[in-house]
Amino acid sequence: MTSEPDDIERVPLGSLKRYLATAGWRRDTLRSGLELYSLGPASDEIEIVLPGTSRARDALVRIAQAVHTLTALEGRDPAEIIAAIRAISYDLIKSRLPDSVIRHDTIKLGTAEEFIRRMARLLAASAHAELHASAYFTRVDGVAQRYADECRFGHTFRGSFGFTVESPVGPNTIEPGAAAPEAPPLERRTVHRLARGLRVIEGAIAREDPSEIVRGYEAGLNANACDELAALVEVPHAGEVMIEIVFSREWGIPEDVGQAPVFEIRHARSAEIMREAAKALRHSDEERRRTIVGKIRTLHSMENPSDLFSISGTQDVIVEWDSDEHGMIRVRVSLPPEEYLQAVDAHKTGRMVSIHGELKPPGRFWRLENPRDFTLL
Repeated sequence: MTSEPDDIERVPLGSLKRYLATAGWRRDTLRSGLELYSLGPASDEIEIVLPGTSRARDALVRIAQAVHTLTALEGRDPAEIIAAIRAISYDLIKSRLPDSVIRHDTIKLGTAEEFIRRMARLLAASAHAELHASAYFTRVDGVAQRYADECRFGHTFRGSFGFTVESPVGPNTIEPGAAAPEAPPLERRTVHRLARGLRVIEGAIAREDPSEIVRGYEAGLNANACDELAALVEVPHAGEVMIEIVFSREWGIPEDVGQAPVFEIRHARSAEIMREAAKALRHSDEERRRTIVGKIRTLHSMENPSDLFSISGTQDVIVEWDSDEHGMIRVRVSLPPEEYLQAVDAHKTGRMVSIHGELKPPGRFWRLENPRDFTLL
């Protein structure tokens, strides 16, 4: 069986190289600029030759030859090999809707639109939870939103009508002499958090105990994510959803959830239980809300604070706050670029600042999570 040209065009050369590296293939660069990948002992090596760039004239031919070799070596269908190669660049979130919403392998456009919109919000809320250990937020972190915007809507699949969302993960192939990454990227941590949260929610639904979700939110899903997941289940005439998460092997397989965990949310009270948990999480969030007022004592940014457009994500400041409850404490706050640059000016001039958020007990520092209403005084 051979792969069709259209199928080969769907195989990114970079993903193929990452797939081979993850599978233990050795790479050598030839004088011609071609890259030789080899597997097995020197006396019985299997070899794949790939171009250095996808712009090479014979790129598609060499990719097709590589797929053919992998098909024979791994004993899998070419379509499976191609899917596995593409998946090395993504963690996949596969969602299935029940047969009750399907008619002749189609669903209503409004149902599809609502489902995709809720899924995007669920991913943004999960990323926000990874960046900020707050039970609830009123404004999603810009980095979390950009992550959700970068996720791709993949092919639907037949059976129970399904959607595939591709969550991109950066390469984890370490070049000789390069340092290993300190931690997985935000994209992987977000999908891992989603899987943990879904596992907790499954248990809470089975035992009809929303407090399990509340107790597990710091490693799982916050109130916003619970609300979006409940709305996902409530998509018109669905009432249930199955979610499968397939992790890219390049960043390893999370031991606590496995390679491809599947979650079924079918319980009649599932949406109600999630909304009860979300309500309790919002209440606990309100109890921690404080407005801190003080001078900025420390600034911390990994990027150039003089250039607003070079800054991505959030930067940390430490505010010295004389609180009625705890006395003089130092509180770490993560600020977006515009507010961080105002904080730099406040630090230079000795001006006071006011910030509202959820005060978290100290580890090394107190933290103000989900900060908002940053004001120079």
